[in-house]
Amino acid sequence: CSAGKKTGVIDANIDWASFLKRHDLVWEALPQKFDHGIYHGNGMLGCMMFQDATNRFRWEMGRSDVTEHRRDNARLPIGGMGLETVGKITSGTARLDLWNAESAGEIQTDKGLIKFRTFIHSIEMIAVVDLECSGEEKDAKFSWLAAEAVDRRNQEMKKLGDPPNPPSRMESVGNISVCVQPRYAGGEYATAWKEINVGPNKRRMYISLADKFPGTGAGKEAAKSVKKAVSADMTKLIESHREWWHAYYPKSFLSVPDMKVEGFYWIQMYKLACATRSDRMVMDLLGPWYRSTGWPRIWWNLNIQICYLPVYAANHLELGESLVKLFDNKRANFEKNAKDIWKFDDCATVPHTTDYEGLRGDGTCAPDHYINPGDFTWALHNYWMHYRFSMDERIVTDQSRHAFYPLLKESINLYLHLLEKGEDGKLHLPTMHSPEYGNAKDNNYNLSLLRWGCMTLIELNKRYNLKDPKLPEWENVLKNLVEYPKDSNGLRIGGDMAFEKSHRHWSHMLMVWPLHIMNMDQPENRDLITKSMDHWLTVGEGKGIFGWSRAAASSLCSTMGRGDDALVNLYKHHDDKRFVMPNAMYIEGSPVIECAFVAAKALQDMMIQSWGSLGKCQLSNDEFRLKNHGNMHSGAYDSGLKTRDPGLEYVSTICVFPAVPTAWKDAVFNDLRAEGAFLVSAERKDGKTRWIRIKSLAGEPCRVKPGIEGEVKVGRRNGDVLTPATGVAQGREGHKEKIGGILKAMGDGVYEIDLRKGEEVVMYSGGTVPDMKVRPVAGNSESCNAWGVKLPVPGVR
Repeated sequence: CSAGKKTGVIDANIDWASFLKRHDLVWEALPQKFDHGIYHGNGMLGCMMFQDATNRFRWEMGRSDVTEHRRDNARLPIGGMGLETVGKITSGTARLDLWNAESAGEIQTDKGLIKFRTFIHSIEMIAVVDLECSGEEKDAKFSWLAAEAVDRRNQEMKKLGDPPNPPSRMESVGNISVCVQPRYAGGEYATAWKEINVGPNKRRMYISLADKFPGTGAGKEAAKSVKKAVSADMTKLIESHREWWHAYYPKSFLSVPDMKVEGFYWIQMYKLACATRSDRMVMDLLGPWYRSTGWPRIWWNLNIQICYLPVYAANHLELGESLVKLFDNKRANFEKNAKDIWKFDDCATVPHTTDYEGLRGDGTCAPDHYINPGDFTWALHNYWMHYRFSMDERIVTDQSRHAFYPLLKESINLYLHLLEKGEDGKLHLPTMHSPEYGNAKDNNYNLSLLRWGCMTLIELNKRYNLKDPKLPEWENVLKNLVEYPKDSNGLRIGGDMAFEKSHRHWSHMLMVWPLHIMNMDQPENRDLITKSMDHWLTVGEGKGIFGWSRAAASSLCSTMGRGDDALVNLYKHHDDKRFVMPNAMYIEGSPVIECAFVAAKALQDMMIQSWGSLGKCQLSNDEFRLKNHGNMHSGAYDSGLKTRDPGLEYVSTICVFPAVPTAWKDAVFNDLRAEGAFLVSAERKDGKTRWIRIKSLAGEPCRVKPGIEGEVKVGRRNGDVLTPATGVAQGREGHKEKIGGILKAMGDGVYEIDLRKGEEVVMYSGGTVPDMKVRPVAGNSESCNAWGVKLPVPGVR
């Protein structure tokens, strides 16, 4: 039951089943509502399990692509499978096995006992529920509880005047039961199920969902999935389900001594893989689960961006591909938005919220005054991170397939149309919305994204010699754009609006995190960043600071090197029972799954950070060519491009354990991914970093801030043996002496390492290479399994 591995010189033989078992969600009482439920998903199909009546336990079903296909094309409810018990439910327990992505539990009634097991297959569109019943509960019955197909946010009949969806209808496909829900706009979605006996007092329920638009046939498709599962060997079906999850988790590893924090992180890793896959739906605020919501589609002023924040460092770029593919496949729709909203032909953008095609719809989900050019540019920063963490150069060079560069250029074009030259000679932005705060001229949210976009386009042109005719315009913007508005409290909302009220969004500080174009490495900005951060959290006694605000504050503190403050804010997130549910979901009136993902990113930022200085030349042409022995294509993928200018490189610095709290003496991680396509592993013991392993996947320039005490040394892999490799004498043939050997001190604790694609080194200090075993950090066993409903349940005697 372990899935250990040896990663080069590292012994990472982790017993994954035992490790994740300490973070299984445990319900000491049955969840009494959706928000506290037990959940499964496979990136499309989802279920949430909870008790919803004195004699009923429910499997509420969801599917990410079931939408209205009219108005704003919002998500629609489907319904749930209810288990009607004979007696009154008196108690119950459940456990979600993270390693196997399965749950099991017991339902005790005054008439008997029901044991259940549930999983949604990792690949197939099938949910399986096993029951074992005793006493009178042998007669407990399943029944399908169809939901009315109503978009609660938008479908107000008196206001909109369009007809409701037709009622659902029951059908049979062979011996499989089907509930078909037609749509007024066309197409249909359906649920199919079949129950079979599998032993004395044991039975099994198979459930599948399907959606068809504009045609029909959803019922037949769902029934086909059920028939396939029923005829399959259950042992093999379970094996194939588990095989996917057992390959998923070990792509990276992270362990800290606080079990509640560590557990929350791994639950989010589980939830991410439940919510999306590379070939399935882009994440929205609901994921594959559904309940009545005020946010039934994609929101772009924070939500979709933070959905994907943890995937990059977690080495799960495959999960980020669902967002990348939305950009690539729907670029024409983003251009259409700009034409419809702004009347420009050479731009791309989104409104405040879109459907799953990237389109505005009829605008009933959000008023026009929320429309903001920066939202789309910020989302493209996620695409930038996907590029930088993968170093797949085709993302930039193959513009017929990948929309990143064209869309970023078109998003900045919109700003270029809107810029105005002021009497001071500077370029200014007109009044725009600063997310959730108000409208202001020269607001920092849009200024930061405009700057980042221009910097990025310039860097890409330098690296790949793209010779874009817009290059002089971007350079002019950077030269003449108005400075960020600020006052004695730090960064303002905008030129005509101070930051005067408590506000949950850090939109006015986006340049600090996650853009990093203003950072603590810039002495002139340190005081400004500190004042802005402290004012954000304390103005108005912090009454507007929500749970996810604290998670963002944790990451901001980590970028400032304030590890203790980062942990305080992370604790405040985890302990905020208004929003953070016992099952590690996040609710603000309606489900917002992305808000908890920010907390996973916050823990990553304590362990590792990687970002660079846009707009700076890092290596001379000769140095770069020598480093790569004339290879101009050091990326993980050979683009075949012959005109790249390697002398003007954006180079990230990998900071290892940049913000570990003083209370955490031990910490370890394996194969976390860094910008430049590096896999990084490291161990901290007794408050000191013992070793760091770095593997290059793309041959990019490698700069590291290791934080290792004493003389820093490197060892290079020779088979499975490390040999010291420090000093000019160790430099390879063809290298100029000014490049030095393998390790070169750059100042301020930063080192440059000579590392080609596929190579790895270990950094350490002392006389001998340390023993590099990656194992879970010991923690307080009493704080394991911290998540799930616990006794006593508030309000229940």
